[in-house]
Amino acid sequence: MILGNADPLRYSQMLPGVQTNDEYSTGLHIQGCGNQHNAILAGRVPLYNINHLMGFFSSFIPSHYPSMELSKAPSSTQMPNRLGGELNMLLPDNLVKRVGGELSLGFISSHGTLRLPIADHTAATVSLRGSYMNLLYSRWLKEGDHQLGYTFGDVNMTVVHQVDSSNRLIVDGYLGRDKAIFSDHSYLADMRATWGNRMVAAHWLSNCRNGLAMNHVAYVTQYHNQFRLAMPGMTFNLPSSIIDVGYNVHMARGKWTAGAEIILHRIKPQNLESSGTYIGTSSSQASTEKPVELSLYGDYTFPLVQDIKLTVGLRSSSLQHAGGAYYGVDPLIRIAYNHADMQLSAVWWLKHQYLFQTGFSDMGLPTEFWMSANRDLPPQTSSSLSVSYSHYLFSRRWMLVADAFYKKLGGQVEYFGSVLDLVNTAYDVNNLLQPGHGENYGFSIMLNKCSGRLTGWLSYGYTHADATFNHKGQGEETYPANHSRPHELNAVVSYRFNEHWDFGVTMTYATGTPYTAASSLSLLNGNILIQYGRHNGERLRPYGRIDVSVNYKWKNKVFSENGLNFSIYNLTGRNNEVFHYLSSHQDGQFAYRPVISVLRLLPSLNYYCKF
Repeated sequence: MILGNADPLRYSQMLPGVQTNDEYSTGLHIQGCGNQHNAILAGRVPLYNINHLMGFFSSFIPSHYPSMELSKAPSSTQMPNRLGGELNMLLPDNLVKRVGGELSLGFISSHGTLRLPIADHTAATVSLRGSYMNLLYSRWLKEGDHQLGYTFGDVNMTVVHQVDSSNRLIVDGYLGRDKAIFSDHSYLADMRATWGNRMVAAHWLSNCRNGLAMNHVAYVTQYHNQFRLAMPGMTFNLPSSIIDVGYNVHMARGKWTAGAEIILHRIKPQNLESSGTYIGTSSSQASTEKPVELSLYGDYTFPLVQDIKLTVGLRSSSLQHAGGAYYGVDPLIRIAYNHADMQLSAVWWLKHQYLFQTGFSDMGLPTEFWMSANRDLPPQTSSSLSVSYSHYLFSRRWMLVADAFYKKLGGQVEYFGSVLDLVNTAYDVNNLLQPGHGENYGFSIMLNKCSGRLTGWLSYGYTHADATFNHKGQGEETYPANHSRPHELNAVVSYRFNEHWDFGVTMTYATGTPYTAASSLSLLNGNILIQYGRHNGERLRPYGRIDVSVNYKWKNKVFSENGLNFSIYNLTGRNNEVFHYLSSHQDGQFAYRPVISVLRLLPSLNYYCKF
């Protein structure tokens, strides 16, 4: 636990083949793909932008969900229309017989989960979380002339009803909200943002007598944001949103699995509303997109020889809206060897993705937005091959895991604008998007100690992620992808001293992310002119961080477990660079310098209890 939270996204980022990033660039980067290429699901219901500011916490309250599933490569064609990986949070489905739960109180945030029996065949799980970082940590959220104000909250509720011995109904809901204020006194700039997710879903799980298992899910999920930038003489508002109304059914019987999904999207891309002394009043009036996404899939698994199975599958998909229709046929072939303590598998698959995410910043602020494929943006595609190997050693006390992958990406887009483009009254986001393609390949290896007082793992990953774009009409140029970190070393160690004390430490060391450096600065009639070098031609300093956590546990007559968690984020206080920016001084001088992460040596003390 770091800062009182055993966050599932932080855990996922420490696994091999999943790249971390700096504190301001949120999300998961799986096998070289961007965060927008992943399917993030709660009970197989999609959620968008599930990171709270700086990726410090995800939208998932850890005590609400019993477990999670992370897939770097698909084992079937059930995986949604995304080019990257899949993270699915499993819903609580137990029919508890008595009141129980857990509570965590800390200096940054507090959360609690209550599990309630409602009737003989009905139970509910309710979770709440709130943050109040600025009350005690305001000086940690200040860097030079930059001051950050931030708060967030989450609400989860899951109700389980056992209809009969073969049928179960689960109703699940989520509400999350973030609010941030970012001030830069040197530029007299003030940024305010609010964003969040809402979701409600009904799951019907049925086991038929003929061996057919069916899972029906109907849902509504929404992500919305509002970003406001105010500078002397001008104000900009950038609202955007995406709403999905969907239904999917998954069936399994013997060697067969099959399913279907329909999603009615309602997407409002970023819409610029500007006003001020110099630019008057204007609005870009981005049109609302209403595409319909339909998918059908099926798999068949059969044995070839002893311990070797072959899975073949096909997923067909389409996107239809007023601008036209697009179709995709995605085959999958997987061969797996499973014998005793060793597993070896290879999978090749094609994928289509019909949604794009873009924007002028990935700093964890809601300046990125979603768009649908259209006549100017054909669907994204990928052709991928992945090989994985795992082997238990020394009576299953240790495990060795290795994998390698290759991906060819098509239909990619990149935003080549900046916040200064908003000053242009003819602002049109389509003029700032460039089409391109990409290539990812790499490998990872992990040694995991699975049992004993000392557990954890050491992993190394190499990922090559290139992007090729026709930048500013100057011909195709290949450069590292924005999230590219070729080398990454992670270590996770947990040691249990006795029934009361345990200690944990995580360590990350990785190549710095790429950025486009300024090659020269000049002053003309009081205006600063900047000439930039090769796109993503430089890298920030290598990223490093060590986190530690100590727990003391005890029991009493009231609670089944009490505990104190003391943790330190970034124990060594390493000055990790986030980006470079132009700084002005009162004497008229300018400097181009890196911005250091505000999250340096962040301690926290939490009390938690379970009952």
